Amino acid sequence: MSAIVSVNVDKNKGRSLSAGDVILTAEPFVYLLSGSLKGLYCDYCFKKSEGYGRLQRCSRCKSERYCNRVCQVKAWQLIHKHECSCIKRILPKTPPDTARLMAKIIIKLKNGGDQLVEEVTQGKTRKFKDLMNHYSDIKKDRARQEQLEALTVVLGNYLGPDTLPNTADLQGIFGRICVNSFSITDLDHNGLGTGVYLAGSVFDHSCRPNAFVTFNGPTLTCRALQSFTDFDISKVRISYLDVMTSTEERVKELQRRYYFTCDCPGCHDPQRDKLASSVVCGLEGCDGPVYIDEQLPLSEPLPACTKCSRQSPDTHTRAKYLSAAGYCREQLEECKDQYFLDIAQHGLDRQGNNFFHPMNLLRVRLLDAATEAAISLGNWNLALQYGIQNIPALRLYYGERHPNVGITLLKLGKIKLYLQDQQDALQYLTEAEGILNTSHGNTHPLYTTQLAPLITQARQELTATQNKHYNSPHLSLVR
Repeated sequence: MSAIVSVNVDKNKGRSLSAGDVILTAEPFVYLLSGSLKGLYCDYCFKKSEGYGRLQRCSRCKSERYCNRVCQVKAWQLIHKHECSCIKRILPKTPPDTARLMAKIIIKLKNGGDQLVEEVTQGKTRKFKDLMNHYSDIKKDRARQEQLEALTVVLGNYLGPDTLPNTADLQGIFGRICVNSFSITDLDHNGLGTGVYLAGSVFDHSCRPNAFVTFNGPTLTCRALQSFTDFDISKVRISYLDVMTSTEERVKELQRRYYFTCDCPGCHDPQRDKLASSVVCGLEGCDGPVYIDEQLPLSEPLPACTKCSRQSPDTHTRAKYLSAAGYCREQLEECKDQYFLDIAQHGLDRQGNNFFHPMNLLRVRLLDAATEAAISLGNWNLALQYGIQNIPALRLYYGERHPNVGITLLKLGKIKLYLQDQQDALQYLTEAEGILNTSHGNTHPLYTTQLAPLITQARQELTATQNKHYNSPHLSLVR
């Protein structure tokens, strides 16, 4: 008999839904903390440790670490009792994350997980076998086939050859991980680990999503970013990747990773694409964008400015732009896994003053990288300088109500408060609240432990400052 797992989801097709309403809440089928974060976060609840070495190790394998006895017992009952001996078998070696995630799925399926059922909507359920595996696509994908071959060897040593499924089943499990797994993130949307969700995998992609997924530990919650007058879960769209990239990049990445060609409205917005590759008009006093098509020959004249309609006779701008754009892409690649302030600044310097348009996507992404790098270094004034000038562009590319905009506003407000600018701090934090209350809800830790206390602090400090100014003695000028 299949076990029905209850997930919190609106089962009433046709009812209206408001922005901020919860569409679905679910626990993972399997999940895994990133190996690079071992010892820093609890392997069960993903809570951050108060210091390295503070977490309790599993007494058997010495590998998994937990907040306390409660998390350890829950993890043992969930799956660790089956994988503990596997971890011990190959010590001191550690399997790559994908191998461990596959192993967890294999173990779970062998212990009744194949009969686990989650109800998505009334009358619609999902088992693990119902997840798309893109079997034929992955079979033809040389890079992924090579990865699977290497993983099969690792899994044979980790689980034991007698435990491995047949080749076809192993291919199916691998495919389901490739196209259905979620990156589980922390409050700042930084990756903590990977999870596979049954009901949570029902959502299709759009580069202009109408819903957003957040995490509280491994628990997934999907909320509406806009209202639905006639709700149907098949109309819900989330974004599978960062939408602050060019249409060409998104289309290629979606095809490479998920084997489909996106045809959403965001992929048919020529004005957005032109802004993403534009420079500032050279006419004095005009800040309009001039589109640079990188596919055209260097001798091709530039198009007219979209603001003043002037067409520049300059024949060197295209070559200058292509050179600067190539350099900026190299700098962004350097910042792919970790933000470096000097690298991001080199890219910004190469753009020159008032050459790249403020909405140029390369400039926007470098400013974003520079902001994050400055924050990590505690360079608050520089973080404000970069972050504030980038807000209009973030609103354009993500959308006015996207949580990434809200998180940036939250960071700016926090910095302003630290620098004793309570008025501006409250403005940024209030704007952030309007966005994050919708995307995360007022019970999410981002709201309760960060945003709400900061707003309270800003209001209290602003009131105290105003009262101090009001009650100070008035000085008179004596001639």
